[in-house]
Amino acid sequence: MPIAVPVSPSKLDKMDSIPITKVAQQVEETNKVLGAGGKELPAPYKSTGNEALDTLAFLHLLEQLKVQKRSGWIREGVKEAESISDHMCRMALMAMMIPQDPTRPLDIPRCVMMALVHDLAEAHVGDITPVEGVPAHVKHQLEEEAMDSFLNEMLGGEGNKDARERFRSLWDEYEARVTPESKLVKDLDRVELALQAVEYERSQDIQTLSPFFVGSIPNLEHPVIQKWAETLMDERRQLWASRGREKEEQDGLGGAKVGDKVKKVNGV
Repeated sequence: MPIAVPVSPSKLDKMDSIPITKVAQQVEETNKVLGAGGKELPAPYKSTGNEALDTLAFLHLLEQLKVQKRSGWIREGVKEAESISDHMCRMALMAMMIPQDPTRPLDIPRCVMMALVHDLAEAHVGDITPVEGVPAHVKHQLEEEAMDSFLNEMLGGEGNKDARERFRSLWDEYEARVTPESKLVKDLDRVELALQAVEYERSQDIQTLSPFFVGSIPNLEHPVIQKWAETLMDERRQLWASRGREKEEQDGLGGAKVGDKVKKVNGV
């Protein structure tokens, strides 16, 4: 069964310096990659013309965030892996813990909302990871098409105008990664991943998760989150030392430190 991922020329035109034909070709190749892995994207939703039914369709769609497991953990053989919603919920609670600093003011309520929205497109496209061979700009294109379907077809009615604008603003801001709030939420995305990795190492004795730390811990920017990460990595070293692992294997960072901003891996 072919995967229905429409790519409108108007959207492709927005992708600076990337030829339309090339992006369209890569989206087609992405479909083949996802299909080969047993992941098929459902056809995008089309409005029924009934605002109540379209809104209900969106509410049902949100269940996908609750039931879909995060792909990286599945790939590593984690049992009872967290869902996309699990990840976003802890991020939102962590955002509420960030203290206000007059030297770097933040809109914390906006950060909380952004944490709950940042992976919303995955309700349709799923948790696509780099190991699936999908180029980053194509992944973004698929997710943007999903958001367009959510906001224009499901939440397109007048009664959803505020919600539509709120979701669009938060998601676009996170993707652009320019504002202090979006940068903080990205830090939370990274450190929540590392927290979860340590928890799986502890509970399931999985020894293949070091790449998740290399792509997250050295890239943290906010001082409070850096402190959390330093404490977490101390805890991780103690965990592996208690299990007889060699010192150089205990953090898996290859000499990098919190905040070093090493080249990203694993898409984080």
